[in-house]
Amino acid sequence: MKKYIQYLLVCSIFISCSQPEVKIDQIRQINIESSTRGLFCISNNVTWVSGTNGFVGVFNNDSLHHFIRNEKLDELDFRDIHAFNDEEAIIMSSGDGCVIYKTSDGTKTWTLVYENNGEGIFFDGMDFWDKKHGVAFSDPINNRLYIIETKDGGDSWQKLESIELPKTLKGEAGFAASGTGIECVGDSTVYIGTGGGKTARVFISYNRGISWKVVNTPMRPGEASGIYSLTFLDEKNGVAVGGNYLDSVSTEGNCAITKDGGLTWQLPKTPPTGYMSCVAHNGEGILICTGRNGIDVSYDKGNNWTHITDDAYYSCVIQGSTGWLTGRGGKVAKITID
Repeated sequence: MKKYIQYLLVCSIFISCSQPEVKIDQIRQINIESSTRGLFCISNNVTWVSGTNGFVGVFNNDSLHHFIRNEKLDELDFRDIHAFNDEEAIIMSSGDGCVIYKTSDGTKTWTLVYENNGEGIFFDGMDFWDKKHGVAFSDPINNRLYIIETKDGGDSWQKLESIELPKTLKGEAGFAASGTGIECVGDSTVYIGTGGGKTARVFISYNRGISWKVVNTPMRPGEASGIYSLTFLDEKNGVAVGGNYLDSVSTEGNCAITKDGGLTWQLPKTPPTGYMSCVAHNGEGILICTGRNGIDVSYDKGNNWTHITDDAYYSCVIQGSTGWLTGRGGKVAKITID
């Protein structure tokens, strides 16, 4: 599918001689009119991507291996994607109402596995603990986050009937900026970041959503502010990013870190550059975040960030030494770490 990709190397950036070299190679999608936010990395070579206008694609090494543009899905914005292997993936739409589709043959056919057009439904993200068990969440309904679960690899979904699910604050909701405001950790723990209220908070469950607690964070509160993305390097150390997308140059409350499994959160010593919509780690201690102001990298669990480029993207994913960035109008870039 090389005709769909034009390679334009725009920068090779190194942090310092004492750190691994981080390179950003920009690639422009020339025949796909889609803004892409959903990303999921299967391996160093295979990454799934989804976005507006019903777009789903698979990057295999440096090529767009295959993609779909189904006319029935053209009005949908697939903000999140989760893949199990080269052939199986689940895509989730954001906006008024939600549909979730699953493919088991590498995008050739898709099965509708969930649909909800209820008033107020706006899904923000999903994640899985394993190949069978996962959760997805929507903005609040009746002052509580609306959460669904699957126990069969996404073939079916049911509303999660939780106990002690805390009420949301006035204006509090999730953000679907990159589908990464939720993360499953270990066997049973799940974290959901929120914003928009008087306090930006993290909802935590240690038993796959049966019971919950909620903790405050020092992330920027208020309208359009809060946690847009979070990730955990291990069961104790996590990082949340966000800020305010209407005040994107401000670093006020745009990052928080935890060292105790999300029970307490602190501001970093050196924050990222402005509003950030996604954060990811490579499994080897390197964190990358991206947003309207470009890309920042951290080598010390999010406590200090270094700005490496002003080139802006919506989402990022990285595994080992390679990863991807996606953005507006089919803008895509590859990350390599040497």
